[in-house]
Formats: sequence, structure tokens, C-alpha cells
Amino acid sequence: MKHSFLHKFVYIVTLVGALLLVLSGCGKSNASSVQNIKKKGTLTVGMISSNPPYEFQTTKNGKTVMSGSDVRLVKKVAKSLGVKYKIKTMDLDGLLPAMQAHKVDMLITSMSPTPERKQGAKFSDVYYKSTNTLVVRKSDASKYQNANNFKNASIAVINNSTQEPMIQKAFPNATMKKLGKVTDLALAVNNGKADAFSIDIPTATILLKQNPNLTMTSWRHHDASVGAAIALPKDTNKDLVKAVNKVIAQNKTEYAKWVLEYAKQVK
Repeated sequence: MKHSFLHKFVYIVTLVGALLLVLSGCGKSNASSVQNIKKKGTLTVGMISSNPPYEFQTTKNGKTVMSGSDVRLVKKVAKSLGVKYKIKTMDLDGLLPAMQAHKVDMLITSMSPTPERKQGAKFSDVYYKSTNTLVVRKSDASKYQNANNFKNASIAVINNSTQEPMIQKAFPNATMKKLGKVTDLALAVNNGKADAFSIDIPTATILLKQNPNLTMTSWRHHDASVGAAIALPKDTNKDLVKAVNKVIAQNKTEYAKWVLEYAKQVK
């Protein structure tokens, strides 16, 4: 009897252990994969709330919706996976933590795969790369024809953006002002809280239409980034990375056209 009881006890312990392993595996299966996204039926994407022409808010049929080249790319990815999509907007510095907490499936927001970001995320192939410039008040344009005059200036950038290390390297003695939104850049220069701001040329073009007292300088610079890519959780399955890269390969040329198209639409 004791021998039989011992066998039953060992059997039960083994069964429970196996069950715990299965349950543990199920927990890990929440990682981003094509299968899990299809099962949910909705692709949840994180992006910056205001970064025209890549992503920006617009009114459609009386409702506020997100528009821009990155939103168009979101639609292409969702369609390829055969699911609906949902966009969650937030400041740039909140995007990676939200994805790491699995509050979003991926980030499609013109994000560059820097070495620091790669420590906490996987990245797709690059889908776009742009050139950066410096924007100043028209009244200061003559002063900043010489780029050396920026060395002691106050320059606004988006916090954690690719422009941040670029400006730091180009003008190490400049005072950097780190802001949360693209629209804050023009506001800071307009209000005299910064002498200039740095951003990519398509975005600068839009901001100049909205702020006629500002002007783009002749300063041009490619940041150290490789360009914009889609960020995915570190534990993302290879099948999802492959599916995303396929969409990028099919739309990379078109994406550059979308940027210009939406730049013209932004008022």
C-alpha cells in the first residue's frame, strides 16, 4: 500500500510539474507573433501623437483621427496580417516602455534603431531616412548664415530623438533644450526660449508653413542613425519580423512618396 501510494504521489507531482511548465509556456506565448496577433484580431501600434508628416492628428467626419505616412504603413502591416489596427499615441520617451510592457505590439513612428534602443527591442529593416536642418527666426537669419554661430546657441530638439546626439556632437557647447512634441519646437523658437531647433527637412517644411516668421538655414546634416524602422518587443518571433520586413520591402519606395504627399496636406 505504501509503495502504491508513493507511486501515486510521484505521479501527481510529475503531472503538476508538467502542467506548470505548460502554463509557464502559455504565459511566454504572449510574445508578439503572427499567430498571437491574428488570434487577437487587432494590431496595437504605438506612435508619437504629433510628428507631421509622419504622424499627426486630423479631423475626419467630425472625429479626430491619426494621419500621415507612418499611419499608412500601419494600415499596410495590419492588412498583410489580416487584422484590424489600433493606434496608441504618447510621447517618444514613453513608447519603448509601453511596448516592453506589451501594451502595444510594435512601434511605427519613424524610430531609429540606435544601439541603446536595440538593447530593449528588435527592429525591422529600415523603411526611410531623411536629412536634418536647423530652423531660426527670420530676424536672426543673417546671424546664423555662418554655422559657427550656433556653437553657443540654445537649440531645441525632441527628447530622445536622433537629432539630440547629432546636435550634441556638432555643437558641444550649445545649450540643448529637450522637448516632448514637434509642435513645441516652433513654439520655443517663436517665444525666444530657444535660438533654433533641429528636425528633418520634411517636418521643418511643414512647421515653416505654420510659422511664417521662421526660416530654414542652409545647415544640413545626416544624423548617425541608419534611418527609421519598426520596433518590436525583444521576444518577438521571427515570423512576425519576416512579415513586417516583407511589407517594408513592398512599400519602401512608396513611403518616400507618402512623406511628400502628407507634407503638402498638413496646414
